[in-house]
Amino acid sequence: MLKEIQDRRSIRNYLTKEINKDTILDILQAGIMAPSAKNNQPWRFVIVSTDVKNKISLKMNELFGSNKTAEVIKTVPYLILVYNKDKEYFNHLSIGAAIENILLEATHQGLGTLWIGYIKKIEDYVKELVNVDYELVSAIAIGVKDEEPIVRPRLNLEDVLIDKS
Repeated sequence: MLKEIQDRRSIRNYLTKEINKDTILDILQAGIMAPSAKNNQPWRFVIVSTDVKNKISLKMNELFGSNKTAEVIKTVPYLILVYNKDKEYFNHLSIGAAIENILLEATHQGLGTLWIGYIKKIEDYVKELVNVDYELVSAIAIGVKDEEPIVRPRLNLEDVLIDKS
Protein backbone atom coordinates (compact mmCIF):
# COMPACT_ATOMS: atom_id res chain seq x y z
CA MET A 1 0.00 0.00 0.00
CA LEU A 2 2.85 2.42 0.75
CA LYS A 3 3.95 2.11 -2.88
CA GLU A 4 0.56 3.33 -4.14
CA ILE A 5 0.60 6.21 -1.66
CA GLN A 6 4.07 7.23 -2.85
CA ASP A 7 3.27 6.73 -6.55
CA ARG A 8 -0.08 8.54 -6.68
CA ARG A 9 0.04 11.79 -8.67
CA SER A 10 -2.49 14.22 -10.09
CA ILE A 11 -2.56 13.34 -13.78
CA ARG A 12 -3.59 15.94 -16.34
CA ASN A 13 -2.60 14.15 -19.56
CA TYR A 14 -4.25 10.91 -20.64
CA LEU A 15 -3.97 8.48 -23.52
CA THR A 16 -7.10 7.79 -25.54
CA LYS A 17 -7.11 4.12 -24.51
CA GLU A 18 -10.39 2.73 -23.26
CA ILE A 19 -10.70 1.09 -19.85
CA ASN A 20 -12.99 -1.82 -19.10
CA LYS A 21 -15.99 -0.60 -17.09
CA ASP A 22 -15.56 -3.53 -14.68
CA THR A 23 -12.18 -2.06 -13.72
CA ILE A 24 -13.88 1.24 -12.90
CA LEU A 25 -16.49 -0.59 -10.83
CA ASP A 26 -13.71 -2.37 -8.91
CA ILE A 27 -12.09 1.00 -8.24
CA LEU A 28 -15.39 2.42 -6.97
CA GLN A 29 -15.78 -0.67 -4.76
CA ALA A 30 -12.53 0.38 -3.06
CA GLY A 31 -14.16 3.75 -2.41
CA ILE A 32 -17.15 2.30 -0.62
CA MET A 33 -14.83 0.35 1.67
CA ALA A 34 -13.66 3.63 3.23
CA PRO A 35 -14.47 4.39 6.85
CA SER A 36 -17.40 6.72 7.42
CA ALA A 37 -18.68 8.52 10.48
CA LYS A 38 -21.51 6.54 12.09
CA ASN A 39 -21.17 4.14 9.11
CA ASN A 40 -23.34 6.63 7.22
CA GLN A 41 -21.66 5.87 3.88
CA PRO A 42 -22.75 9.23 2.46
CA TRP A 43 -21.01 8.92 -0.91
CA ARG A 44 -22.91 8.54 -4.13
CA PHE A 45 -21.16 8.14 -7.48
CA VAL A 46 -22.26 8.93 -11.01
CA ILE A 47 -20.28 7.70 -14.02
CA VAL A 48 -21.08 10.28 -16.68
CA SER A 49 -21.47 9.75 -20.40
CA THR A 50 -19.22 11.24 -23.05
CA ASP A 51 -21.98 13.70 -23.91
CA VAL A 52 -22.17 14.95 -20.31
CA LYS A 53 -18.37 15.18 -20.06
CA ASN A 54 -18.31 17.29 -23.22
CA LYS A 55 -21.02 19.61 -21.91
CA ILE A 56 -19.24 20.06 -18.57
CA SER A 57 -15.98 20.80 -20.37
CA LEU A 58 -17.65 23.31 -22.70
CA LYS A 59 -19.36 25.09 -19.79
CA MET A 60 -16.06 25.37 -17.89
CA ASN A 61 -14.39 26.86 -20.96
CA GLU A 62 -17.28 29.31 -21.45
CA LEU A 63 -17.22 30.52 -17.86
CA PHE A 64 -13.51 30.39 -17.03
CA GLY A 65 -11.73 30.48 -20.37
CA SER A 66 -9.73 27.67 -21.88
CA ASN A 67 -8.32 25.62 -19.02
CA LYS A 68 -6.56 22.33 -18.37
CA THR A 69 -9.29 20.95 -16.09
CA ALA A 70 -11.89 21.33 -18.84
CA GLU A 71 -9.53 19.60 -21.27
CA VAL A 72 -9.00 16.70 -18.85
CA ILE A 73 -12.75 16.29 -18.35
CA LYS A 74 -13.32 16.15 -22.10
CA THR A 75 -10.51 13.73 -22.93
CA VAL A 76 -10.41 11.32 -19.98
CA PRO A 77 -12.28 8.03 -20.55
CA TYR A 78 -14.13 8.17 -17.22
CA LEU A 79 -15.40 11.03 -15.12
CA ILE A 80 -16.95 10.11 -11.80
CA LEU A 81 -19.11 12.69 -10.04
CA VAL A 82 -19.00 12.35 -6.26
CA TYR A 83 -22.07 13.35 -4.26
CA ASN A 84 -23.01 13.76 -0.60
CA LYS A 85 -26.37 12.14 0.13
CA ASP A 86 -27.28 14.29 3.15
CA LYS A 87 -26.16 17.11 5.42
CA GLU A 88 -24.57 15.12 8.26
CA TYR A 89 -21.70 17.10 9.76
CA PHE A 90 -18.88 14.59 9.15
CA ASN A 91 -19.89 13.50 5.65
CA HIS A 92 -17.21 15.46 3.83
CA LEU A 93 -14.51 13.72 5.86
CA SER A 94 -15.99 10.32 5.02
CA ILE A 95 -16.30 11.23 1.34
CA GLY A 96 -12.68 12.41 1.31
CA ALA A 97 -11.65 9.00 2.64
CA ALA A 98 -13.67 7.29 -0.12
CA ILE A 99 -12.07 9.47 -2.77
CA GLU A 100 -8.60 8.69 -1.44
CA ASN A 101 -9.37 4.95 -1.60
CA ILE A 102 -10.48 5.40 -5.21
CA LEU A 103 -7.31 7.31 -6.11
CA LEU A 104 -5.10 4.69 -4.48
CA GLU A 105 -6.88 1.73 -6.07
CA ALA A 106 -6.69 3.37 -9.50
CA THR A 107 -2.96 3.87 -8.92
CA HIS A 108 -2.70 0.21 -7.92
CA GLN A 109 -4.45 -0.70 -11.21
CA GLY A 110 -1.84 1.34 -13.13
CA LEU A 111 -4.25 4.14 -13.98
CA GLY A 112 -4.04 7.88 -13.50
CA THR A 113 -6.50 10.10 -11.68
CA LEU A 114 -7.28 13.73 -11.07
CA TRP A 115 -9.33 14.82 -8.05
CA ILE A 116 -11.37 17.76 -9.37
CA GLY A 117 -12.79 20.16 -6.79
CA TYR A 118 -13.12 22.89 -9.43
CA ILE A 119 -16.37 21.29 -10.61
CA LYS A 120 -18.13 22.84 -7.58
CA LYS A 121 -18.04 26.14 -9.47
CA ILE A 122 -20.65 24.77 -11.88
CA GLU A 123 -22.59 22.58 -9.47
CA ASP A 124 -26.01 23.90 -10.51
CA TYR A 125 -25.25 23.30 -14.18
CA VAL A 126 -24.04 19.75 -13.52
CA LYS A 127 -27.16 19.10 -11.43
CA GLU A 128 -29.32 19.99 -14.44
CA LEU A 129 -27.29 17.69 -16.70
CA VAL A 130 -27.40 14.57 -14.56
CA ASN A 131 -30.59 15.20 -12.58
CA VAL A 132 -29.08 14.23 -9.22
CA ASP A 133 -30.44 16.13 -6.25
CA TYR A 134 -27.53 15.62 -3.85
CA GLU A 135 -24.67 17.99 -3.04
CA LEU A 136 -21.90 17.70 -5.64
CA VAL A 137 -18.66 17.37 -3.67
CA SER A 138 -16.09 16.66 -6.33
CA ALA A 139 -15.26 14.73 -9.47
CA ILE A 140 -12.58 12.18 -10.30
CA ALA A 141 -11.04 11.73 -13.73
CA ILE A 142 -9.75 8.19 -14.35
CA GLY A 143 -7.75 7.10 -17.37
CA VAL A 144 -4.52 5.70 -18.75
CA LYS A 145 -1.90 8.28 -17.88
CA ASP A 146 0.26 9.93 -20.49
CA GLU A 147 2.71 11.54 -18.10
CA GLU A 148 4.84 10.72 -15.08
CA PRO A 149 4.87 13.87 -12.94
CA ILE A 150 7.75 14.31 -10.54
CA VAL A 151 7.24 14.00 -6.82
CA ARG A 152 6.11 17.33 -5.44
CA PRO A 153 7.81 18.55 -2.28
CA ARG A 154 6.31 17.51 1.04
CA LEU A 155 6.91 18.94 4.46
CA ASN A 156 8.99 16.86 6.81
CA LEU A 157 7.30 15.12 9.71
CA GLU A 158 9.08 17.38 12.20
CA ASP A 159 7.57 20.40 10.40
CA VAL A 160 4.00 19.22 10.91
CA LEU A 161 4.09 17.25 14.16
CA ILE A 162 3.24 19.20 17.27
CA ASP A 163 4.49 16.76 19.87
CA LYS A 164 2.93 17.29 23.29
CA SER A 165 3.82 13.86 24.70
